[in-house]
Amino acid sequence: MAKKILIVDDEYDPRTYLEVLFQENGYETETADDGDVAMVKVKEFSPDLITLDIIMPSETGVKFYRNLMKDDKLAKTPVIICSGVTRYKELFARDHKTMPKPFAFIEKPIDKKLLLDKVKEAIG
Repeated sequence: MAKKILIVDDEYDPRTYLEVLFQENGYETETADDGDVAMVKVKEFSPDLITLDIIMPSETGVKFYRNLMKDDKLAKTPVIICSGVTRYKELFARDHKTMPKPFAFIEKPIDKKLLLDKVKEAIG
C-alpha cells in the first residue's frame, strides 16, 4: 500500500508539481489550498506526511502547524515545510520550546532530489 502525502499550498503550480512528483515516485497524494481545508483533509485522508507552505490565505501554514501539533494523534505526522519565505525557518526554530520543530524545511524553488530524500527519510 502506497504511503500518503498531503500537499498544502495555496499556489496551483507548486501544488501540482509536488502532486506529480510524489505520484511518479509511488506515493498517494491529496491536496489542500489553505490551512482550513488541510485540517479537514488531514482527518479524512490520514496522511503519512504533510508538505506545508507558510504564506496562504485564510489559515496560514504556521497556524495550521500549531493546530496540528495540539492534536496528540496528528502531531506524530512528519511535516516538511516548503516555503520561499526563509524568515519562517527562524520562527519555527525559536518556537521549538512550545511546539515540536517540523521534520524539515526546504526552501522554494524546491530541489526535488532533496525533497524526495527527506520524504524517504521520514516515511520510506
